[in-house]
Amino acid sequence: MDSIQRPDATLSSMSLGQGAPLLMLHGLANGNMATWFSAVASPLSAQRQVLLYDQRGHGGSTLPKCGFDLDTQADDLQAVLDHYGCGAQPVDLVGHSMGALVALHQALRWPERVRRLVLVDAPMPAREFVAPSLLGAHSPEALAQYIDNHLGVGLSGRRKERLQQRLAALFFDSSLVQDVLAMAAEPDTALQALKVPTLLVYGRRSPCVSAGRHLARTLPLAELVLLDCGHYIPEEAPAALRAELERFLIDTAAPVAARLAEAA
Repeated sequence: MDSIQRPDATLSSMSLGQGAPLLMLHGLANGNMATWFSAVASPLSAQRQVLLYDQRGHGGSTLPKCGFDLDTQADDLQAVLDHYGCGAQPVDLVGHSMGALVALHQALRWPERVRRLVLVDAPMPAREFVAPSLLGAHSPEALAQYIDNHLGVGLSGRRKERLQQRLAALFFDSSLVQDVLAMAAEPDTALQALKVPTLLVYGRRSPCVSAGRHLARTLPLAELVLLDCGHYIPEEAPAALRAELERFLIDTAAPVAARLAEAA
């Protein structure tokens, strides 16, 4: 485990395996490095250097008062890559939910630094798909209901209490909710110009699937795969997700582009 110092936060991170670098980003609220570790990251690390980190306010990373906008979170991502000596070379990025939005933002800012991109149920725009549920958790009682409805499957006792305490600090004592409310969709013109092979993995029952269909229509080198699950794909369908990642990440850019051109 490594600690990476940012101006306003300390990020907890780790590197697994050796090979071409692959960085994986978890989702909002109950996400952390453990989201990916056992079912996906560890198997992939047999052939790749897999980088994981707890995003600000999550897991073992510290909770700053602000900085949950996509620009700052993409800067966090770049700091992790720099820490592990990968900052100047193209890497593969995999992100789930809010982590997918950060990965996409990074690719749009620095496309030359991204070799392949995997967006797992990206809720774009966040102010439409994510903000309403956050606004609903406006009090300790409403937060408890939010956890029961969205995050609390399999949680009880002390684990559930710790989650509620952490989310109370994240939701009520930081700029997270306001930052998510400000997250508009990435401009179509920017998406259309992104020449990075992209795999879109969405759950058939996810409320975000319309966002996946829009991205598939707009990104020039995108492939959309629908799995038989909802939004929380790393937990609901880890084996199917890993299979898609293994298939996509062994392709080169040329075969991906050729296959998509044939499909069109």
